[in-house]
Amino acid sequence: MFVVNNLAGEGRLSTHGIVPRHLASLPAILWAPFLHGSFQHLAANTVPLLVLGGIICARSKSEFAVITIVGILLTGGLIWGLARTASHIGASGLIFCYFGYITALAFFRRSVGAVLLSAVCLLGYGGMLRGILPTSAAVSWEGHLAGLLAGIALAWMSSKLNPPATERNATPTAP
Repeated sequence: MFVVNNLAGEGRLSTHGIVPRHLASLPAILWAPFLHGSFQHLAANTVPLLVLGGIICARSKSEFAVITIVGILLTGGLIWGLARTASHIGASGLIFCYFGYITALAFFRRSVGAVLLSAVCLLGYGGMLRGILPTSAAVSWEGHLAGLLAGIALAWMSSKLNPPATERNATPTAP
């Protein structure tokens, strides 16, 4: 997509990102994560996307598919509804969604594995939380925050829809 947009299309597709509260940009929710304004933008998103996405995929391919699809839709919807007027593009919202999902699982699952995985992600990528602060007009901090919130919400939903085996097998106690 980067080659098509930036080399063949001279970057024209980047103007078709998510423009909050404009009905014509609703479809951009689907393709905005695949658009990047520069090679540096693409490079900055690639490694964390592969690492964090790989962690989720290693847990379960179906979990990866659901978190990716719903994460894109939820993050894009939050950007569309709440962000400042600009063209929001890039995969960083999805990266923050993955990060929020993995780290929030520790809180909602409270298993040793989830806590250890969360700790590893916090140590490796915790510094990216600075990205939710409005530091530059060129950076969609709203997309970062939307992704983080979407990931936390998905971790909560995952824990409710698929509770740990110990909760599923627990027998209620008499009053």
